[in-house]
Amino acid sequence: MGSTPHHHVHLIVETPGDLLPRCYPNGRLGGLTLNGQAPGALGELVKVTVRVRRPPREFVLGGQIAWARHKASKQLHESFGVDFRDDDDSTVSRMLAFARNEVSAETTRLERRVPLELPIKLVHGSRSRRERLSDLSHGGAFVRTWDPIDVDEVVELVVRPPSSFFSLHFKGRVAWIRRVGDAAGMGIEFFDVDGSLRPSVDRLLKEARRA
Repeated sequence: MGSTPHHHVHLIVETPGDLLPRCYPNGRLGGLTLNGQAPGALGELVKVTVRVRRPPREFVLGGQIAWARHKASKQLHESFGVDFRDDDDSTVSRMLAFARNEVSAETTRLERRVPLELPIKLVHGSRSRRERLSDLSHGGAFVRTWDPIDVDEVVELVVRPPSSFFSLHFKGRVAWIRRVGDAAGMGIEFFDVDGSLRPSVDRLLKEARRA
């Protein structure tokens, strides 16, 4: 995020489905309703940590206080809304896909996603094209593209780390897609049953930080 959040708030729910009623459409990415008193004034930046108990998952998102309900009633609790920020678009999409049960458990496992911007070659069947890698973890990646491939299709990402003559290859499946908005793209879940991709991911992240 470009600015430091003024506040840090937490949301803990039992199951993924408990997240959906709290999500609301607003702007490009929407937002999240949290119970209680708003931690600051409208427009102030916040960091939101969302924890799901079963299965255990955690999502950390940046947002902005958009509205507040100061008086509770029999039907409505005191609450406030946090609009998501563009910096965390792929995290928002992963969280929503998890809440809707659209992805496997491995896709949203507790792996830290590292934002980066690298050109890649995307291979699908006998075709290949140039796209951009937007974030990466040991479990998967987000690829920005205006033409995402259908969910469950197998793809290969060919990435050459900065200052390297050799490319790294990551094979996986399309876990979720977003076809609209400025951050259209697709989430890739890596095939890595034996953990052999971990050294390659570590190398790519290390090289990207040096660039």
